[in-house]
Amino acid sequence: MILFCVPYAGGGTEAYDGWHEALAPVAEVRVAELPGRGTRFGHPLAEAMPDLVADLAGQCEDLSREPFALLGYSFGSYVAYALSLHLARRGRVPRRLFAGGSRAPFLPPRDRPRHLMADAELITELRALNGTDPQVLASAELMALYLPILRADLKVAETFGGAEPTPCPLTVFGANRDHLVPTGDLHAWARLGGPETEVHVYDGDHFVIRSERSRICRAVRADLTLDALNAAS
Repeated sequence: MILFCVPYAGGGTEAYDGWHEALAPVAEVRVAELPGRGTRFGHPLAEAMPDLVADLAGQCEDLSREPFALLGYSFGSYVAYALSLHLARRGRVPRRLFAGGSRAPFLPPRDRPRHLMADAELITELRALNGTDPQVLASAELMALYLPILRADLKVAETFGGAEPTPCPLTVFGANRDHLVPTGDLHAWARLGGPETEVHVYDGDHFVIRSERSRICRAVRADLTLDALNAAS
């Protein structure tokens, strides 16, 4: 099975460092190559979900030949959800969708859109989230490169709204001390995934995907293994 993963806002393939080894027994991990970073540095940034989904669908062209699942974290969970709908309409239904670290996409905004914040205010937000290297935050040169990428990703997420049921089983995960995503808003995803939706809440903050990586990977591996067994029976 292939597990196609979408990073959090501003992130690249490094967001899933260690996942290849952790899931190697059951899945081949592929990480979305998002525009504007990594091997696609300098490419035009996507600022709307339809544009980004169309871009990533091209990276998924071979997924019709073998079973696959989608996983996204924070901003990436909205992208993975929208991508699952896009692919399913074209006859490529994922075995499972994993949505982590985000409020259900149909919920109204709780705060002022971060993509509209001034640079200084956005940097203050990043510092509070404790997910960006302080040396990067202190470098005007690096932030001049990073902030446009982050702002574009945030715009995609903050201007997206979805209420269509997922086309496949849904697993949701997040943290009990994530001030951006209250656990009630995490559980609200079940309205899209149905009564069989799994919700896992770990101890941590918004970047629990790093602090609890091993536990999250074990849970993902267990779901993928069960899905494979169910498909074979």
